[in-house]
Amino acid sequence: MKTNTDFSVCAVAIVKGENRFIEEWLAYHALLGVNHFFLYDNDPRLPLRSLLSAHGSLVTVVDWPGDPTASWPGRNLQIRTYTHALVRQAPSHAWVTFLDPDEFIVLRKHETLPEFLSSLGDIGSVRLNWHVFGHNGYFDDPTGLVTSALTRRMATPSPRTKAISRTEAVASIDSAHYCRLKRGWRTVDANGRPYSEEPYPGKTDCAHVNHYQCRSFLAWMDRVRRGDVSFDRSNVPADQRWRLDEHLCLRQFVETVAKDKNELVDDYMLRFESRILTHLAAHAGRGAPDPDRPRSDAIDFSSAIHGSPTIPERRRGWLPGLAARLSDGLDRVNGWRLRRRLQRSRAGR
Repeated sequence: MKTNTDFSVCAVAIVKGENRFIEEWLAYHALLGVNHFFLYDNDPRLPLRSLLSAHGSLVTVVDWPGDPTASWPGRNLQIRTYTHALVRQAPSHAWVTFLDPDEFIVLRKHETLPEFLSSLGDIGSVRLNWHVFGHNGYFDDPTGLVTSALTRRMATPSPRTKAISRTEAVASIDSAHYCRLKRGWRTVDANGRPYSEEPYPGKTDCAHVNHYQCRSFLAWMDRVRRGDVSFDRSNVPADQRWRLDEHLCLRQFVETVAKDKNELVDDYMLRFESRILTHLAAHAGRGAPDPDRPRSDAIDFSSAIHGSPTIPERRRGWLPGLAARLSDGLDRVNGWRLRRRLQRSRAGR
């Protein structure tokens, strides 16, 4: 039986095609005080176990290829997988959060998750609203840290949430965004108020979740190839069909991501850059370097961004390789073209 003084936290995620960024996600949440990560590896082509071996006892990788829950009752792979984790993995910790690798918990007034959770009193769950980030003008995935490169988001918080829940209080998982609690347990928002979907000023001032929904234009368009853990073609709602159709996916990018998900500069996460890089360096794997590992060289980012999304400058060595220069040039040309399209769209409107 967990007590109110137990604030051990575990995080559960389904991982597919996230090898380029998963270590940043791990490092950051470990700094916040997550004690253990249960990662369900849904991509046998890029096994996580070898990539994350340097993180040792911090991570448990569960091989989860295809849809191993296809014959189980439930709405979708995501919910069924989280239910599996709740029964098999999470009971060893007092608190559990179900996150995607592009979701980062942000604490504005506390240093760690145990400190934040203890401030909320005797609750069963806290639901944190999303801040949805756009592609920041990137055509291809940015080098370095996602949390440093992507600094533009929607001005208004999303009504969608992710929860941190006391494991003993969870009755079932009916949604990837929250847990249904047993009778007698309370759900609150980040300010400790009884949870309501209604927005109010300051609702995300204490804590929220940064959802890096679109790292770049190409990453967004790759969603169709990767598939979706929430829907398949047999059960996808009409308003979500864009997830499985390339033409609709492109239209969704033009009409939503490029239009309204780069409205506001939010560079709060830059303060964690050096700590994340230090953590990654301390847990760097042995052997040949991974070409997909995020770069850890110093990056000069500016928060004084006005008008169209910008691509941060990257510092170079004195003798950069020809391939690196060509790649950089292509990134800049593609980014410039995309920014010009956005500018023309704004001027027309």
